[in-house]
Amino acid sequence: MEKQQLDQHTVSHTPTAPKRTVRAIVSAAALTCACAYLFSTSIHLGNPEISNPINIGYKEGNFTWKKCYDKYECSTLAVPIDYKNSSSAKFNLALIRLKATQCASKGPLFVNPGGPGGSGVDLVLRAGDILSKHVDGYYDIVGFDPRGVGASNTIRCFEDGTESKFFLANRNPYLSPGDNVANHAAWLEAQAKQCIAKNKDFLPYVSTASVARDIDSLRDAFGQELTNYWGFSYGTFLGATYVNMFPDRVGRVILDGVTDPTTFSGELVNWIKTSLIHTEDGLDEFGATCEAAGPEKCALANRDKALAFDGQHYVAPTLRYYLNHLINNPLLFSNTSTQGVVLQTHAANALFASLYSVSSWPRVAKAFSDTIETSTGNAFYNFVVEKENERCPLVEEYSLTAMPVLCIDGTHHDQPDLESYMKGLEEAMKVSPLAGRLWGTAMIQCIYWDVKPSERFAGPWNHKTQNKVLLIGATGDPVTPVESAAKLEDLMEGSGVFHKHHGWGHCSLGQPSKCTTKVIRDYLVDGKVPEKGSECAMEDLPFEPTASLQRFGDSGLTSQDLSDLADAVHSAQRRMW
Repeated sequence: MEKQQLDQHTVSHTPTAPKRTVRAIVSAAALTCACAYLFSTSIHLGNPEISNPINIGYKEGNFTWKKCYDKYECSTLAVPIDYKNSSSAKFNLALIRLKATQCASKGPLFVNPGGPGGSGVDLVLRAGDILSKHVDGYYDIVGFDPRGVGASNTIRCFEDGTESKFFLANRNPYLSPGDNVANHAAWLEAQAKQCIAKNKDFLPYVSTASVARDIDSLRDAFGQELTNYWGFSYGTFLGATYVNMFPDRVGRVILDGVTDPTTFSGELVNWIKTSLIHTEDGLDEFGATCEAAGPEKCALANRDKALAFDGQHYVAPTLRYYLNHLINNPLLFSNTSTQGVVLQTHAANALFASLYSVSSWPRVAKAFSDTIETSTGNAFYNFVVEKENERCPLVEEYSLTAMPVLCIDGTHHDQPDLESYMKGLEEAMKVSPLAGRLWGTAMIQCIYWDVKPSERFAGPWNHKTQNKVLLIGATGDPVTPVESAAKLEDLMEGSGVFHKHHGWGHCSLGQPSKCTTKVIRDYLVDGKVPEKGSECAMEDLPFEPTASLQRFGDSGLTSQDLSDLADAVHSAQRRMW
């Protein structure tokens, strides 16, 4: 391939790829707290302006907890499908908890990994002990599957896994470069109509507003006066919705990786465009820090093997150039018994996914370096090939649960048909050539998602909350820009405090720091609300390895723990694609 001199803003490589994630559930050794719950434990938030409400205590009679996955307990809570109808049918919300290790338990901390469509049960299974360390063991870590997700009345569009696989075979959720838009949209329209036909009585009730009511039902069932909650990414929209629907029931609430609630509940294409304003910055930082780290730490840091240059930089230009090259030059696996193909969309999606977590940058750099060097797809084998248990599932994976929420929480009045939608999407693709098409063409389905929500919350966002909410934004976040956290602070008019986390990756976990980890711990454990203008500097550079057992607090929390927590959260966020 001829080396090229590139202007990143004029390159159009339009990546798109099906995401095949590993649905692994991690079971761990049993650990139980021998401490009894205190039925009148006070919440003492450090800020003198914040009230000191009293926890009522657990209403254990509302649950039938059973030991599960060694150290966890599982249960369900019956909630109405329609909160506005007293005679509504009910379904069971799936729950899992890891009990507090401190005797003076502060009650449940509800967690949501984002998505939409992420499973809180899976998150706690994979990283409940890490979340517990994060809060010094003072909370029961409680994961729940939002309605329609996981084991909470799962939205399924087919009779079984075989029928699902038959429909989805060889079809990408994203539009590949050069593919026919109308053909892609027709497949998504068929998928939407299939899902609506099988779930038409339930789909109007899966909006974020309904999930917020479920959280309040959980609060009440646990016997708590206030709700303690930690939400990531989309989980911040859920959290912002909850605290404004139930402002007098807000305890300690963290919204980490804030998405702009005004655009999420507004025009879909505008939300895509405004969410991706730092995605290309992340790719540029990937390249610049790779070059600075050198070839021993980053496999792409070899100027003599670069395929393209942009002034003094060559790694990011090489990646952009190579993705363009792959559009017309797909790769084959050469070291497997069954032949397979790596498309441009696979490589592009792997690169985009890596921007969520700095710890993954060396691995992805090595995959691209090996692929460029060998002209085979071997290095991307694990990014592309389905695992054996995914090839013929007995039941359909709940992989479409993002669309119902995205499509009925937001609007597309300005883009009511395919032509106008694609025209609007062109602006998002200019903001981020890497991710604009990837996100936008999957969400074409919203044009055909003809479901009216029973309830939809779109503000106002300035209700006076019982306690102040901690808003966290990372300066280099590729999908929830730091500007959104600052905006929500303004919208909340004193009820939210924005903490700026200097780092790359998605949410504060993308590139964690001891400083922000302490801010989170002090807020949840001691009730210390940071001052307005709070921020933490970046502590470690990408591609500069830190000791995996580096301690991030007195509870034994390590850098490896935070990396594992990031993997669990980001996997849950992206699995719906």
